[in-house]
Amino acid sequence: MSQHILMTGGGTLGPVTPLLAVAAEWRKRDPDVKISWIGTPHGPEKVLIESAKLDFYSLAAPKFDRTRWWTVPAVPFLLLWSCVRAWQRLSLLQPDIVLTAGAYVSVPIVWMARLKGIPVWVHQLDVIPGLANKLMAKVANKISVTWTESLPSFPASKTEVVGAMARKFVKVGEQQMARERYGFAVDKPTVLVMGGGTGAMSLNEMMLIIAPDLLKQANVLHLTGKGKMLGSLANIGEHYVAVEFLNEGMADAYAVADVVVARAGMGTIAELAALGKPTVLIPMPGTHQEANAKALVDRDAALLVTQLTPQTLLQAIERLLNDKARREQLAHNIRGIFALNADERIVHGGVELLTPKV
Repeated sequence: MSQHILMTGGGTLGPVTPLLAVAAEWRKRDPDVKISWIGTPHGPEKVLIESAKLDFYSLAAPKFDRTRWWTVPAVPFLLLWSCVRAWQRLSLLQPDIVLTAGAYVSVPIVWMARLKGIPVWVHQLDVIPGLANKLMAKVANKISVTWTESLPSFPASKTEVVGAMARKFVKVGEQQMARERYGFAVDKPTVLVMGGGTGAMSLNEMMLIIAPDLLKQANVLHLTGKGKMLGSLANIGEHYVAVEFLNEGMADAYAVADVVVARAGMGTIAELAALGKPTVLIPMPGTHQEANAKALVDRDAALLVTQLTPQTLLQAIERLLNDKARREQLAHNIRGIFALNADERIVHGGVELLTPKV
């Protein structure tokens, strides 16, 4: 009988795209494997997961948000209800193993899975673990991490460094196809701007200001995030293309990009490393992304903008557009920051975990 793998995570695409790479690798190893997913009711992950031909189910789970202190007293009650629903969902799906790379929706699933005796694998994407992974790591059978810097945060007996994983299809983009689709000038480099799966309004506003200057020397493909498109972005110029979201089109977007401007989520970083893209990082302030960005900068694998203003952003982009040698250096360094076969290693370890001990 084929195994049933349950993956869980969502709310943002950070914990989603790496697990999709694991799903693809598991299917490659076992074409008959069944893979399901439990995500959030209204997150951006559903489109990606269903396009990958995975069964998607949603679960409402509370997020411990200190900035909204008035919601904190209700969290234990909401979490208890989420655990009840998670138990019901697990009873229906009956998975052989649960895999997660973070997110609050995963916490009740993981806790209830362990109560049912279902093996749990937790993957730590970022340098610094968030609260969700700290809570889940306590009951996990196995923990994998991207960075060596993360090892002290978890029990050594069940934790290993596996590096990162990137969706395989991002490596097969067509540069010329993207140029023709977007009407880009062939004699100009292209800047790809993306604010993560949910977008970044502050970055969108900055791009609106610097776009006229940037267009003098580059094409721009700008992914604004769903629901965060500014009307003015659509009319900046013929070589400025703004779209809310790309799925399969991401491969071509990466292929055409000479410089990438991005947040510092690990799903994005892994794909940039797999492709060797010179990058300007703008981590989300006050989050785990700042440590991710620092890890890259310490390895001279990206440029970092900490104080985001139109001027600092434009200067960082122009610094790379005007210095081919620096772009090549960053591209070389980002390719070597970690192993990129974490998907294969996690699948291998997952199969071992499910293999009955003699």
